[in-house]
Amino acid sequence: MRKYNSFVFGYLQALIHFIYWDALPDMEELVGLNSKWASTLMAQHLLAAADRYALERLRLLCEARLCEDVAINTVATTLALAEQHQCIQLKSVCLKFIALPENLKGKSFLPLPHLDC
Repeated sequence: MRKYNSFVFGYLQALIHFIYWDALPDMEELVGLNSKWASTLMAQHLLAAADRYALERLRLLCEARLCEDVAINTVATTLALAEQHQCIQLKSVCLKFIALPENLKGKSFLPLPHLDC
């Protein structure tokens, strides 16, 4: 529960920082972790908030940040967010990432269920 509270606090700090300074804060510093995954997760949440509260510049900054950090462990969630929040550039980057065979090489995925139509 403590990590969740810390993340929510960091998320709110980032949102307030943007409102006052018109810039994104250092995401890794906010979440207290030195990892791309944590900063990507924060940018994903801020993208949703930006869309919800009509903060277009924040949406564009988050989209740009997410375009730089596409990885195999975040691409599915990022692609879903891009579709949900009409981020055309981000969606394109995710689809290009998925289309490159070397990005999916050696990864195992569950087979799709057989559907009788």
